[in-house]
Amino acid sequence: MEAKQFILSNQGLIVSGLWLFLVLSLICTAIMLVVFLKGGDEREKHVMSKSARIALIVAIIFLITSVIWKVFFEANSRFGFESSPIIYLGIISIAFNISYFINSKNYG
Repeated sequence: MEAKQFILSNQGLIVSGLWLFLVLSLICTAIMLVVFLKGGDEREKHVMSKSARIALIVAIIFLITSVIWKVFFEANSRFGFESSPIIYLGIISIAFNISYFINSKNYG
């Protein structure tokens, strides 16, 4: 009951946060696609493969956490989260961009 009251009392803040996440994930997805299509020399390919590897690890951790949440916590609760591919894509693209910018500074 407390979670429901919290959501209802902070509904505007939650919607603003979701819109911010959606816009950020769309920008990061566009940047990720441009980086993949751009190509480059060996250094650029190394930075891109290292960033893709880190993004894959983040995606696997997120999916395992999601499965654990559904199996152990959501089965006995009336409150649950919907799985959406947009959320997964957003998290993967944000993780890729963060690791890409860090790796490009380190190797660039």
